[in-house]
Amino acid sequence: MHNSAHQVYKKHWGGKFPTPSGKFEFVSGDLKKVLEAHAAKYNTTPDKILDACHYQAKGIKGWMPHYEEPLRHGEEKQYPFLFIDHKSRLNREGRSANLPWMQEFKKCDAGDRSWGDVLKINPIDAKALGIQDNDIVEISSPVGTIVTEVKLWEGVGPGTVAKAYGQGHWAYGQIAAKEYGKTPRGGNNNEILVDDYDRLSGTSCRNGGFTRVNIKKISQKL
Repeated sequence: MHNSAHQVYKKHWGGKFPTPSGKFEFVSGDLKKVLEAHAAKYNTTPDKILDACHYQAKGIKGWMPHYEEPLRHGEEKQYPFLFIDHKSRLNREGRSANLPWMQEFKKCDAGDRSWGDVLKINPIDAKALGIQDNDIVEISSPVGTIVTEVKLWEGVGPGTVAKAYGQGHWAYGQIAAKEYGKTPRGGNNNEILVDDYDRLSGTSCRNGGFTRVNIKKISQKL
C-alpha cells in the first residue's frame, strides 16, 4: 500500500530535486530554514532550540546527518541499570494476556517463564545485589515502580535488565490477572517507562534502554 505519488524512474536525475538548492542535499536546507524561522519567532537561536529538544548538535550539524549520544532518563548513580522493554513472540501489542495458550507458551520467549512475569538480570549483577533466581524485586524508575519475579539469565548483558511487555493486568480478565480485580500477574512496563518523544519528528521513543532503573530485592519467592 502506497501513500504517495508514483515515483517515475530517473525523474530526479540531473539535479531536479524538490529542495531549496534543487540538488541532493547532505545538509538540509529545509530543516535549516524551519529551525531558523522557529528560533526567530521566539527570539532565540537554532542551537538553543536543539538544546531544548535534547539534541547535542550545534551549528550546521543541526541540519545534517550526525551521531547523537543516546538520551537516558535517570541519573546513573541512582538508577544504575538500563531497562529493556521487549516484545513477546506471542503478545506483540499486549492483547493476548487473557489467553491461556499465551500464558502457557510464554516460555518460548528466551529467558521467560510460563504463567508469570520475570525481570531478566545477568548473574553477575544479581550476585552483587544479593539476588537469587525467583526472588521478588522492586523495579523503580524516575516515574514509577513495579514488582515482579527475577530470572537470572546470561542472555542479558551486565548493567542491563530486560522484561517482556504485556503482563501486569489486574482487571483485563480472569487469566490475565493473578487474582481478578486485585492482584496483577507481574508488573506493567508502562508504569516505569518515561513518556517521551523526539521533539523534531514527534516520534515516540520509549523502549530499549532510554530509561534507567534501580533494582531492590523485597522478598524471596515462597
